[in-house]
Amino acid sequence: MHNVREIHHAMIKMPDGIHLAYRAWLPSDSETTPVPAILEFLPYRKNDGTIVRDEITMAQTAAHGYACIRVDLRGCGESDGQSTDEYTQQELDDGVNIIAWIASQPWCNGRVGMMGISWGGFNSLQIAALNPPALKAIITICSTDDRYGNDVHYMGGCLLNDNLDWAAFFWAYAQGRAPDAKLVGEGWKEQWLERLHSMPFLAKPWLTEQTRNGYWKHGSVCEDYSSIKVPVYAMGGWADNYRRTVFSLLENLDVSCKGLIGPWAHKYPNIAYPNPKMDYVKESVRWWDRWLKEEENGVDQEPQLTYYLQDSVRPQGDYEHRPGKWLSEPCWPSPRTSYQTFYLNNRHLLKEPQPDALSEQICSPQTVGLNGGRLCVGIRLDMEQPDDQRIDDAGSLCFDSTPLSEPLSLAGDITAHLTLSSNKPKANVIVRLCDVHPDGAVTRISLGVLNLTHRNSHEFIEDLVPNELYQVQVSVNPVAYRLPEGHRLRVSISNAYWPLVWPSADQATLTIASSQCAIKIATREEVYTEVEPPHYDQEVTFNGESLRGSDSQRVVHHDYKTGVVTLETHDDFGRQHYHSSDSYIDMSMSQWQSIHPENPLSAKSSIQFDLTMGREGWLTGLKGDYQMCCDADNFYITCKWQAFHDGELIFNKEFDETIKRTGV
Repeated sequence: MHNVREIHHAMIKMPDGIHLAYRAWLPSDSETTPVPAILEFLPYRKNDGTIVRDEITMAQTAAHGYACIRVDLRGCGESDGQSTDEYTQQELDDGVNIIAWIASQPWCNGRVGMMGISWGGFNSLQIAALNPPALKAIITICSTDDRYGNDVHYMGGCLLNDNLDWAAFFWAYAQGRAPDAKLVGEGWKEQWLERLHSMPFLAKPWLTEQTRNGYWKHGSVCEDYSSIKVPVYAMGGWADNYRRTVFSLLENLDVSCKGLIGPWAHKYPNIAYPNPKMDYVKESVRWWDRWLKEEENGVDQEPQLTYYLQDSVRPQGDYEHRPGKWLSEPCWPSPRTSYQTFYLNNRHLLKEPQPDALSEQICSPQTVGLNGGRLCVGIRLDMEQPDDQRIDDAGSLCFDSTPLSEPLSLAGDITAHLTLSSNKPKANVIVRLCDVHPDGAVTRISLGVLNLTHRNSHEFIEDLVPNELYQVQVSVNPVAYRLPEGHRLRVSISNAYWPLVWPSADQATLTIASSQCAIKIATREEVYTEVEPPHYDQEVTFNGESLRGSDSQRVVHHDYKTGVVTLETHDDFGRQHYHSSDSYIDMSMSQWQSIHPENPLSAKSSIQFDLTMGREGWLTGLKGDYQMCCDADNFYITCKWQAFHDGELIFNKEFDETIKRTGV
């Protein structure tokens, strides 16, 4: 193991003269004995944003003989320039130039890897597709290869409430915060104000671009998988929205590719929940040793996919630990996978089709989905997992199997094949796969949604012809889950799922032609456990002090006079002081999502946040207020941004946007 030295703050000059801020952890002898380097390139403030995980993971990885470099995007943290959007061409060009700069440094031997979770996982794939010469391998975690089909903006062509949530959270967490005066110097305030005044209101383009056009194709490596020429290790979690990416990369990349999926939320595996955690540093170093140090350690000869088969659990908003076992597949698709088809028939799931099955209608209350949890578990504090589905099932069509005579292990893709009609030209359909316990409790296993105007294409949409039958496929998120003997498998179908999905403009009634409907499920009969990721049992701590603990609330209000139902969420992230930056952050966020059960046009979302950060002699703050509502033709968003220095208001900006609905 190497002794490690740290560069707390320094700058990299880009070809256009802009300087980007970085922090680095290097083996102490790397100036005389150069080593491979690993880059993470993010907007999330290397000085105080990702500080906890960086100081754990980067330092430990550097001790294994790697230079670990954490760089902030333009317009974020202490970097110069402006932040204009996600994954811009400028961002990707900067990434290519950073890799070239790293490879030229005296402490680097010219071989570079790139890694990251979420944003850093996205741009690792995107920059790999540009093939910078020094880049030799990547690790991408909780990421996507398809920015339209598998992100926080849209799912199955349906608008996600997370689209607005993410715009608000990103501004508060990264984009709007001040550069650190101690690192930037006297010009910090001018730099901050210039940044604030020129900052785009990202909720607008994300909502304006409602179909899978060139805006979303940019940065979606699924447009050309062959452009990626370096080995890829893709990791994810069953509690995270991005797990499908692991499968699609394994299926489509021509290079060496390895996949790992645990029970985790949207976190690095060594700090993730639910347990069991994984020793991410140990596992990643094996990958880097093979491709950056060219050691023949066999990691590329191991089973291609390792995943955690989750045992059945009772429904609850959070889990400390998910029972289960690690399984592996030699390749993906796996020869060990088989498929079972269940046919819908008179509220039952049967193994054989029934041509005399009755057609059934569903017009779900708009409040179906209140027990659905959050899309991207791990962003907020807690209570994000789906809870008992019985209330949501009351507003859905439910089809149950008989009690299982033996355990059933689901492992992989799930596709619902539905034949249906709608009495209105616009409608959504939501399919949930559930585990019904013997006492009636219902655990959601997985979920799929489809905007029916997108039934043939997410790019070229078509309204429905009322009362005409259509055959559609709903892709349900892949999963690994074991139902025990005596439990029942349930398929629940609704045409509302608030607040995860913004409702369709029409209050439609769907007719489900059950005799022509089925669900195809990947199953795993054999059990093999060739490879098990290294466990991580260390307590996760940070180099700082908690000045006020975190707290959260998640409450549903039903106004019996108006009929309006509101989900109220409060997240107080607490107040933490970080020793290495000598600064503290205090942030809270509140959200109100309301709807009338019989009126999709009553949907409203309101988000407010309050942030204070700084130290004695330097105190900055942000406040934000976002409001969104709709009618049949348009979405309406208002927003107010405020920034403070030492308690004084120094910046105020308001937005009022009307955005036309396009099949959503």
